Amino acid sequence: MKGQKLQAVDRFTYLGSTLSREVNIDAETNNRIAKASAAYGRLRKNVWKRRGLSTTTKLKVYCTVVLTTLLHACETWTVYKRHAKQLNRFHMSCLRRLFRIKWQDKIPDSEVLRRASTPSIHTLLQKAQLRWAGHVVRMPDSRLPKQLLYGELSKGKCSVGGQKKRYKDSLKVSVKSFGICDNTWESLAKNRSAWRAGIINGARNAEDRRLNEAEIKRTARKARADSTSTVGSEQCCPTCGKDCRARIGLLSHLRTHRPVSTTD
Repeated sequence: MKGQKLQAVDRFTYLGSTLSREVNIDAETNNRIAKASAAYGRLRKNVWKRRGLSTTTKLKVYCTVVLTTLLHACETWTVYKRHAKQLNRFHMSCLRRLFRIKWQDKIPDSEVLRRASTPSIHTLLQKAQLRWAGHVVRMPDSRLPKQLLYGELSKGKCSVGGQKKRYKDSLKVSVKSFGICDNTWESLAKNRSAWRAGIINGARNAEDRRLNEAEIKRTARKARADSTSTVGSEQCCPTCGKDCRARIGLLSHLRTHRPVSTTD
């Protein structure tokens, strides 16, 4: 380029995004979390620990500075479940520190999100992706992003084993999660106002459904734990009739009834 030879590297940064030879966003996810963590740390003294600021103001600063840094250019990502879980884990840790919630309080993530009135990273990623997809659909056919979205390779073959996830695959999951018809989403996206309204309603429904499913799983998990403890409480000593909470406690208690051996 301009008489200078470019060096071949495994990854490089372009417009703030990390592009990798592995054709995944593992490096980009780690980079986004590192930058968002640095942005959160710089505001610790002036914002998070500032007593004069309300929690509402702190949440606005978090969404404006930290969350936008974390999700920079996320509308173009091909997201796997591991990426969304990693980003959402950082998101929840920031909100818990902001509300000063410790793990000893035993407050679930669903309750933290309700207090913050902020959706999870899963919903934010899908919302950004659908907004960008609608913008691409409304582009002229001569634009490069639209050609890349609808283009296909004329030659090539699939590799052995599982195939890499495509952007279209993640887009199909987002459309289905937001309750939008797979066959009519492109025609709906051409109407900008209707598309935005559909995304907003779909994001709200998807987040409510995700929170409800999390509550159901948590209730079922607690029920299994209670049933296990109930079964353990039925451990009764055959000698003295003492009830032990677990079998290991019963085995330890039975040692007290063993005859003491005496040695000369």
